[in-house]
Amino acid sequence: IPSTTIDRVQIDCQTIMVGLFSGPKMVLVFLAVLCFRGITAFSTVGHSVGITKLAVELGPLSATADAKTAISNSRIPSLASIGTVTFLIPHSDADQLKTTKFGKAAPVENPSVLEAAQQLAKKCEWFADGLLDTNIVPIPSANDNDSSFIKEELLGTNVLIALGLTQDDDLKFCSSLFQDRLTQSNLDLKNSQCQFALDCAGAISAEDLPSFVGPYNVASPVSDLKAKLFPWTGVGSGFRLAEQMTSLFQKWSSDEFVFAILIFLNQFSGSEVDWVKHSIDATWEKGPIRNAQELYAMVSQCGDCIGECVKDDNCRECLDKLTENDTRDQVASYRTIVSYESELLRDFSFCILQKNNIFNCDATIPSLPKVKPLTSFRGQPMTEELARSLLVGHLDDEAAPSGAMKVDTSWIVALGGNEAYDKFPSQNQLFYPAARGRDMWYDPVFRVETLDGRCVWCKRHYKVRPQHVPGTFRFSVLDNGITSDEFWTIIDVADDLSWIVFHYAGAASAVGQRYLGGLVCVPPGGTLPDASELPRVWDAVRSAGMEPWELYCVDNDTTTPAYVGAGAPPLDFFRKEVMEKRAAAAAAK
Repeated sequence: IPSTTIDRVQIDCQTIMVGLFSGPKMVLVFLAVLCFRGITAFSTVGHSVGITKLAVELGPLSATADAKTAISNSRIPSLASIGTVTFLIPHSDADQLKTTKFGKAAPVENPSVLEAAQQLAKKCEWFADGLLDTNIVPIPSANDNDSSFIKEELLGTNVLIALGLTQDDDLKFCSSLFQDRLTQSNLDLKNSQCQFALDCAGAISAEDLPSFVGPYNVASPVSDLKAKLFPWTGVGSGFRLAEQMTSLFQKWSSDEFVFAILIFLNQFSGSEVDWVKHSIDATWEKGPIRNAQELYAMVSQCGDCIGECVKDDNCRECLDKLTENDTRDQVASYRTIVSYESELLRDFSFCILQKNNIFNCDATIPSLPKVKPLTSFRGQPMTEELARSLLVGHLDDEAAPSGAMKVDTSWIVALGGNEAYDKFPSQNQLFYPAARGRDMWYDPVFRVETLDGRCVWCKRHYKVRPQHVPGTFRFSVLDNGITSDEFWTIIDVADDLSWIVFHYAGAASAVGQRYLGGLVCVPPGGTLPDASELPRVWDAVRSAGMEPWELYCVDNDTTTPAYVGAGAPPLDFFRKEVMEKRAAAAAAK
């Protein structure tokens, strides 16, 4: 099976084609549509492809000077553990040394190496539903008699991440450990392992801290050759994962960081990781038969939708862009989708993913971390009615709480905790009661700077249902043809309504995606909460498993050319009709 970069391929449309792609599945869609529509050529510029005809809360350990104790404490694994992740940190001052990468877009200073490692360890466990063991191990000092014991124990960890090492003794220990793991004779063990040195600098060169991913050795020309010649093998998988993990690590986002670790474990640990086990891409890992089955199902069940999408320049360009991403990467995928969203794209996604679930995906709302809602407001016990009014916030609605500004928006997002969904500029939130019953509507209206440089407004229309515990809600929305189900919690809110903190956990079952996020919101036209209020805000953020350094400052400047060029936000696009129904219902009484 060749693995070559091709510019143009002539297709025999009388033959059923199966692509064994290293790129995403959307290219298979192009093949299918072009064959069935009688088109005999297509372009896959820049993609490496092969084509063949087919007759076919364990809490993380705190850093301590006693590294042997840290190792020993990690020996009791989680129930049905899928693996072990170890963060190797400096032997001293890890709680003082600031990372230079994490928290660059946050409203607070960078975290220390220890703080970063602790949060990453927590998130690894949460994202793995508590089935992953995580350790934070300080490198032993040069004269530590237990150095050999610690090294021996670290030889067995599945994922080893050296973080923020700068001292020569630490780097020497790490180099020796990395070399021993790379050259160990137990290949079954090594093939279930990976290691990376990140944000490390000093007298040791990068070559002395060799990375590897399963059977693939990043620094080995032989491994490179094997990966390119035999892309369907474990070495090929390791090669692709090494590139993807390195790219994700370099974003220095805690979510992306953990995502990189989980996709490795899903591939090489021998156990599926629910957070990342599903892929709607055509991959070497799936193999020719499964790729062929998915291709046939797409064409036979959604051929018309596929054809209409491919004939449209905007929809086709979106699919082309998606081929550049792993669709499990929610940040890259969602930004692409919102850049090109259209009715054709919605119909395409709905048919393939939501209606027919071609890829047999499933996902449930994450249950970790456990987040508690606020229990009172202005001295009054929290009730469903009171919680509903806090959502309505400053919107000019009869359901708004006393002291609200009564303007055209409930809240605006000042800080967000999820890079895929919370980082967009000018995020307006509208919460308001439905025409009848206890339910509500939530309309986020946000500005998107598209991949091709345009500034446009996007909007969504969520159904909101109060849950049994006051201050908690269930949200659902059809977003570009995919249903998302979310659980929201009001964590805290200022008595004067100058800020509110939300947490959400969600799932898009049709694409097998799960996600977490958090928002610090303020009144329209507002900025970050007053400095005197920030300690309480940060406490609320931390109670939901987030750290202030993980948050992103949202651009709410209404004077920029980008904002002005996008025009007025369509705030009443959905609400206008609901208000008319409410008025009609009131008149009928």
